[in-house]
Amino acid sequence: MIKYIIFQKLLTMLALLLIPATLLFAYANEASKGVVKHTLEESASKQLEFTMRQLEQSLRQLETQTLMLVNDSTIKSYASSANFSEYLNHLFMRKTIEEKLMLQSQAEPLISELTVHWPSIGESITAEGTVPYRYEELVNKPMNRWIVDNDEGKLSFRLLFSFPAIAAPDLTNIVSVVETAISDDYLISVLAGLDASGNGTSFFYFPGADIIRSNAADLELARNLASEGEFDGTAIAHPKLSVMRADGEQYLIQSIFSPSLGGTLVSYIQLDEFLGPLQKVNWLVNGSLVFLAIAGIMISYLFYSHFRKPFGYLVRKLEALGSGDYASRATVRTNNEFDYLFGRFNEMASRIQSLIENVYEEKVRTREAEYKHLQSQINPHFLYNCLFYIVSMANKSPAAVVSMAKNLAEFYRYITRKAGANTTLEDELRLIESYLEVQSLRNKRLAYEIDMPSALLGLTVPTLLLQPIVENAIVHGIEQKRTAGKVHIQGIARGDQYLIHVDDDGNGLSGQKLQSLIDSIHGSSQADGEMGCGLSNVHKRLINRYGSHSGLSFSSNEWGGLRVTLHLQLSRREQGED
Repeated sequence: MIKYIIFQKLLTMLALLLIPATLLFAYANEASKGVVKHTLEESASKQLEFTMRQLEQSLRQLETQTLMLVNDSTIKSYASSANFSEYLNHLFMRKTIEEKLMLQSQAEPLISELTVHWPSIGESITAEGTVPYRYEELVNKPMNRWIVDNDEGKLSFRLLFSFPAIAAPDLTNIVSVVETAISDDYLISVLAGLDASGNGTSFFYFPGADIIRSNAADLELARNLASEGEFDGTAIAHPKLSVMRADGEQYLIQSIFSPSLGGTLVSYIQLDEFLGPLQKVNWLVNGSLVFLAIAGIMISYLFYSHFRKPFGYLVRKLEALGSGDYASRATVRTNNEFDYLFGRFNEMASRIQSLIENVYEEKVRTREAEYKHLQSQINPHFLYNCLFYIVSMANKSPAAVVSMAKNLAEFYRYITRKAGANTTLEDELRLIESYLEVQSLRNKRLAYEIDMPSALLGLTVPTLLLQPIVENAIVHGIEQKRTAGKVHIQGIARGDQYLIHVDDDGNGLSGQKLQSLIDSIHGSSQADGEMGCGLSNVHKRLINRYGSHSGLSFSSNEWGGLRVTLHLQLSRREQGED
């Protein structure tokens, strides 16, 4: 009974939480509509302003180019050249002017027509050649500003600059006039680019003229908006925002005036179409919220009482078992299917405890046996090489034999004292120095260098770790090449990774032989010969001692010889001990 009382309290608490949440959601939905509307207005406004700025900039460029043409020395002197006796120069000047007009038209795709007029000689020239001079049309056109030319419903925009700039009413003082025209096709392309941004549909409105629109704009709607809106505005830098109704629909209207063309760029968006889906989503989410709240209460209760509690208990027991508490057992009874799982868990934990104890002990014994076996393979290998050396040097250098015998005694004193145990890298290096000293007696050109940081000298390593590698460097590398004689041992510490490089300047290995050595050492093929056997033993000992990320790697060095790298990956416990 107490359980149901608690459940009722939980339902009451959830209801008290869901009611304010629903109200907040309704407020958030209204706020989101406002944000969406504001974002839409801002985006459309910026796009409209950017488009108008680009258009005005293009018109300014055309005005500059037209002004440069009207002040061109060739154009200004063309009229007077017709009176000179050398009429051929006049023809050449005309050709030059035609070429300039053609280049200007080709360089600026906005230009639909480019014409130069000379009232004093009654002549007009375009890029295509001479055209009839029309005094009546020219004298009635305003100078030094853009004008709208409506030719049977086809709009064009013209700019006339004269020289001098102040013209008499009958053009008697005018030397030349340059007329630049752009067609409504350019404005239609501007509108198409603006519509492609997805921020509404746009059109140009010019008082007293027809509307210029792209294919996306509805002509009748544009005319209705133009008739109801106030688009005769003044030159302002930012778009004007308004909301109006047309054809029973509500539209968000933004307009910006073009001071150059004297028209207005208008963009409209149907608000109901844009914001309508938000209301549907609002109702859908509210209904889903109620349904999910009821279902969530029921499922949460069942999940918590019949699954969450026993599952959490089982997880805690598993974590205890995983952390090493093999005596962990499940003692809770739930009177459902979890009782079966708890029973099986207890049986599994008991078996794991027994298996781990047995396997761990067996693994320790196996590793110890393998370690001693690998070390026993190393010791005879070194002994055979030393004895063969003593035999070979007995008649050549008694001092070397004495040194070798002394070193051999020191060596076996070292391994009998360290047998089956680990040693420090510093002791290993002392042994290597003794070995290299003996080898240098046999090979006078042998020189060695040991560069080991002091931080690595106290590192705990298996015995006879470096000796087989140095021996291989001398026997299989240096002694096979007359000019060779360098051995370099270098240690590097990189966090928990320790590297020891053993380099020689011997013959080295070709790509195929190097890959074959790598395969044999890493288990892809069987180790071949004394060299492969010794290196394979060291590689296995490193893996047994430091883990699978340790071992040997091989590469060519800058001397052309072989580099053998020992990788020692220390655990945190080993680092603390070292």
